[in-house]
Amino acid sequence: MALTTQALLEQADVCLQNGRYQDLIPLYEQLEFQVSVIDIDAVPMNTIYEPLLASYLVANDLFSARSLVHRIPEDFKTQHPQLTTLIQVMEAMRQWERQNGSLKDIYALLHQSRWNTSLAPLIALLQDSIQNRELDLLAKAYTSLPLHLAASRIWLEEDTAAEQLVATRGWRFDAATGLLYPKAPEVTPNRSVGLQEVRKLADVVAHLEVRQES
Repeated sequence: MALTTQALLEQADVCLQNGRYQDLIPLYEQLEFQVSVIDIDAVPMNTIYEPLLASYLVANDLFSARSLVHRIPEDFKTQHPQLTTLIQVMEAMRQWERQNGSLKDIYALLHQSRWNTSLAPLIALLQDSIQNRELDLLAKAYTSLPLHLAASRIWLEEDTAAEQLVATRGWRFDAATGLLYPKAPEVTPNRSVGLQEVRKLADVVAHLEVRQES
């Protein structure tokens, strides 16, 4: 028996409160279909579009995110500020993946916007996921790197970055030299490295080498 719109919303709320974005995606995909086709006007569609788009971004599923944006009516994109900002974040992430965008643009959008209480946990997860992907790339590219470069890549003050990287990722920091020594990320068995990741890694190395020379 199919769940009612209210039951789906209640399940989604539980997932949202617990930060379980992977479970959130199928629930909101079902809600999008159900409210659009069956239970029309049961809830405002932006309350479905926003967490679904944010969840896609946390999962770094930019293809699904872009497909969703194409389905959203144009008036929704302009009438709801949070949705507008999430679309801008998606475009900034796509530019970053294509190596012609900046992480700072993404962080600025995430920090400058005021998110409601239901979306705030997902936005925090999104920032963490972006930082973690970037730090994994740095750890693969370097055995040591200057603190200021690592801090700039994850949009943190140097003191905060040093404390966070030592505490949460097991990196070592030498205060005398100002160098960070990354701990190599765990290798997932049978995981092949994709061409996009190789290109992104090369971009990180090139970027840091240019910064060091300047």
